[in-house]
Amino acid sequence: MMNAIYKFFRNNHILAVCENAVCQKSFTLNLSRFEMSDLPELVSKCENLLKLFLNHNHLQQLPTFANKLIHLQVLTLDYNKLTEFPSVICQLTTLKILNVSCNEITSVPKEIGQLVWLETFWCNNTGLLQLPTEIGNCESLETLGLRGNKLQQLPDSIRCLKKLRWLTLDSNELASVPHGLKELKQLVHLNLKNNRLLRIPSHTLAKMSKLQYVFLNDNRIEQICSTQQLQSMKFIRMLNLCGNPFCELAAVRGQLKEHENILYELLEQKSTAVTVDLDDFEVDEEEELSDWENSIETSDLDSTDDSSLENDLEDISILIPELSRYITNFS
Repeated sequence: MMNAIYKFFRNNHILAVCENAVCQKSFTLNLSRFEMSDLPELVSKCENLLKLFLNHNHLQQLPTFANKLIHLQVLTLDYNKLTEFPSVICQLTTLKILNVSCNEITSVPKEIGQLVWLETFWCNNTGLLQLPTEIGNCESLETLGLRGNKLQQLPDSIRCLKKLRWLTLDSNELASVPHGLKELKQLVHLNLKNNRLLRIPSHTLAKMSKLQYVFLNDNRIEQICSTQQLQSMKFIRMLNLCGNPFCELAAVRGQLKEHENILYELLEQKSTAVTVDLDDFEVDEEEELSDWENSIETSDLDSTDDSSLENDLEDISILIPELSRYITNFS
């Protein structure tokens, strides 16, 4: 009886939140942590929505009526019960931020390539087996998180993501990286920790002059590259090689000791630990809040925000270019 009463009040609360968003013509709708199994169709009436937070629910799918949210720019679906990538997402072509982490999504449809304005895509811990070639069409991507999946290779089309600055691929099954990776000239953070790499991709890394943090720790690399190759990567602020077989060799450790930017043992054991000052290189205000030195765990991501006047003003500013099309000059 108590459970039924709880569900009644919860469902009515959800509807009240949606009705309020419709009446207020809200730009943001936060339906996270409501234990929802279904998305109310009333959400489709929120035609002005820019941000929709659905994380930490029990959703098994995203209904087709979601395609009516034609202005949507932020969508979070992490920590639900999705068993496949919702195809309707690929119709939301205005999306800039998408999080589908911590679901059971083994594949991403090729239609993902329609999201040409997508800037941030988190798909961590989903059991993902492969990325479609069409991911290369998402040329606005700056952040791509694919941690904790079963990827054995990356499509060569990843070379097309020229704006990418943050790429997290740790805890996958990669034995190598595509040569096209060296064309990501804007990349600052590259995490390939805990894969099956057999060598340091030094030729690739040396071509990526913006790199600051590279994680190759806990792979299967048995041989260190040449001193010349190590020198070619000295612009990298922190190159983490800990936990690879070659780190146990005394001769190699002696060689690496000369390179202050290389970590080859645990930080607490290393007397010359690398210190990080974000002011040393240019990042914008939003990026200064990011943890560039360490890959963010999915569980640490704040997928929601609180509606405030400041957020509303920001949302209105986003819409101004769109609204300007309807302004007529009667001079």
